[in-house]
Amino acid sequence: MKIKNWFLDVLKGGSLGLGMIPGVSAGTMALIVGIYNRLIGGIANLKKEFKKSFFSLLPLGIGAVMAAVICMLGVNYGLDYAPFAIISLFAGLIIGSLPVITKEIKGAKISVKSVTIIAIGAVFAAGIGVLSAVAKLNNWGNFEAAFIAGEWWTYIGVFVAGFIAAMACIIPGISGAMLLFVAGLYDPCVHIFVGENSIIHNSSRLVSGIFLTLSLLLGIVAGFILTSKLMKSLLAKHHDGTYLAVFGFIVGSLVSMYVNQSMINDSLVWKYTLVPVWEWVVGIALLIGFAVLFFFLSKLALNKQVNDSKKEETEPANN
Repeated sequence: MKIKNWFLDVLKGGSLGLGMIPGVSAGTMALIVGIYNRLIGGIANLKKEFKKSFFSLLPLGIGAVMAAVICMLGVNYGLDYAPFAIISLFAGLIIGSLPVITKEIKGAKISVKSVTIIAIGAVFAAGIGVLSAVAKLNNWGNFEAAFIAGEWWTYIGVFVAGFIAAMACIIPGISGAMLLFVAGLYDPCVHIFVGENSIIHNSSRLVSGIFLTLSLLLGIVAGFILTSKLMKSLLAKHHDGTYLAVFGFIVGSLVSMYVNQSMINDSLVWKYTLVPVWEWVVGIALLIGFAVLFFFLSKLALNKQVNDSKKEETEPANN
């Protein structure tokens, strides 16, 4: 591989790292920059053609990690200084990405069953965020404190977080960071590496931080391997039902984006009560602006997917 192409692949891999922004689907970004099929193919062939697949995925992985670190820093500081504006930006990204999912359920019939599936997905997603907020307000559980203390169950939690993040790279339209955010796991995971209580600034959590990082990496690897196989089976047998559930989950997540334990400070006060008027105005503008922007980016990704499929169909005929 030429050096120029290698660095270009690193930049393209950076699109996957944008998945660290809640609302941005790494899968959708992979479609937009044209690496989705290569990503899925490389993962699927790791066992059969390890060396070839590894070196094909390496620059994409490097770019993804670099972009993820930058995004983590930006999101961390953004949520501290302008929580409503940043959450509204995330919500706009989610709304703008909906065409990726609605395209898959256009042929689904409107019935009691389909509406029920959507409703269950929506209630489940909304419930995750609401319950995490209720838990913190009633001192039933503080994920951030548990992660800093290195409690045993946090290793399972961060494994699940890695699994979810990897899953989002496989399924266009799903944001792994969004799923972590509504579950209250986003801030605890990010703060392993960023912030005053990170392993960089707090040496007392260095050991637990290293093991949490290993758990995260194991979750990512397991997520890539298992999700690619599971989704292939689900989409083959229950295509409409799967995407109806995903659609409902995304709609419900819009509630959880605003209502979750990350939006409650250590004094158990909602951060929104401290929001100045200018931030409400900026937040609404960001929600509308990024919804429109990502709507067109989603359409671009879908058109590229269609064109690539047509190209694959015509190539054998030409040969």
